[in-house]
Amino acid sequence: MLALFDMDGTLFPGDSQLRFAGRILSRHPWRRLYLLLLLPCALLAALRIIRTERMKRIFLSYLYRMPREQIEQEAQAFAEENIRPILYPEILRKLRAHQAAGHRCILVSASPSFYTDPIGRMLGFDDIIATPFAMQPAMPLIPSIEPPGNNKGGTKLIRLRKKGIIPQEGRAPGSICYTDSKADLPMLSVCEQGILVNPSENLSNQGKLNNWPIIRQPLPWKNKRAFLVFILKNITGFRV
Repeated sequence: MLALFDMDGTLFPGDSQLRFAGRILSRHPWRRLYLLLLLPCALLAALRIIRTERMKRIFLSYLYRMPREQIEQEAQAFAEENIRPILYPEILRKLRAHQAAGHRCILVSASPSFYTDPIGRMLGFDDIIATPFAMQPAMPLIPSIEPPGNNKGGTKLIRLRKKGIIPQEGRAPGSICYTDSKADLPMLSVCEQGILVNPSENLSNQGKLNNWPIIRQPLPWKNKRAFLVFILKNITGFRV
């Protein structure tokens, strides 16, 4: 059996890119200068002048000139110190059950590979597919994403097929997909079973049409205001 797992919002609450930024900025306060580039670009993104993939690259400017080795060290610590404590208990139990049964478990995420890989290794995934950035010896101001691009939506299928994890056409026999995101509908479409984690109302409705079970896990924020505070704390590095 094949078990595909999305990461952010599926294995744990919130966005890992925000969480990793919050960790780095709280430890290296001078890197908050990246906001001088991020904020005007965020406005352009809101006006749809800058595309999502480019904005993702711009966001990583807080890592500018950080040596690759240091980023890898921070990423390993991030997995253990920031991610392990917030894993959803029920999803972790599902993952362990698949692993105990000898199923092939794949982590498929749109998040940067430099910290997704340590998270995947920590959890014992058989393979990890994420968005690969060209870091070079040190992180460029706006790093490029290796082809075929941001590992989201249909791009996940391209990489899964390239690795031979799913067939070139049709559904993967004996497969199941865990996700919280509508962006993963392409991945859900090639699996025989879908499991939705804290889905939006729209995705929940689609899940009902496809008989996809829903797992509800507790969120650390009670309302939109608390979620906004979570975002602001992390993009500024001022964390409690």
